Amino acid sequence: MPDTITCAAELTVDRPQPAALALFTPEGERAWVPGWDPSYPAPHRREGAGAVFVTTHAEETIWVMVEVGERRLRYARVTPGDTAGTVTVTVVDAAPTRTRLRVEYDLTALGPRGAERLASFRENFANDIGEWEAAIASTSPAGGRSSQMG
Repeated sequence: MPDTITCAAELTVDRPQPAALALFTPEGERAWVPGWDPSYPAPHRREGAGAVFVTTHAEETIWVMVEVGERRLRYARVTPGDTAGTVTVTVVDAAPTRTRLRVEYDLTALGPRGAERLASFRENFANDIGEWEAAIASTSPAGGRSSQMG
């Protein structure tokens, strides 16, 4: 079982760069991730580097926005007793109506359960990114969801 993994893949989003990158913010993911419902311990600080949010999508995960830029978002994340690491979303190429993004996870197991999770995560990562691309494509450009992924 791995104690660390790095997984990266690219996907294309049919949106201009700012709108494409916004889909990977805590609020932006609500449009395309079923069950994604971030909460904010400090509601007045929901954006920008240093903002903290918590998700319970699969398990409780604590996220910290580390970097917010025009071409890149970076988060630190900890799922207590499971895994910790970073998630980086970078613009690879941008056209007026289409953006290519690279998503990279760099994760460390926090114990045996986390090591098992990392093995599964690595095995399914490319397929998961394909599902993300399809889920995003099923939303309207305004961000409203037009269909539900299972």
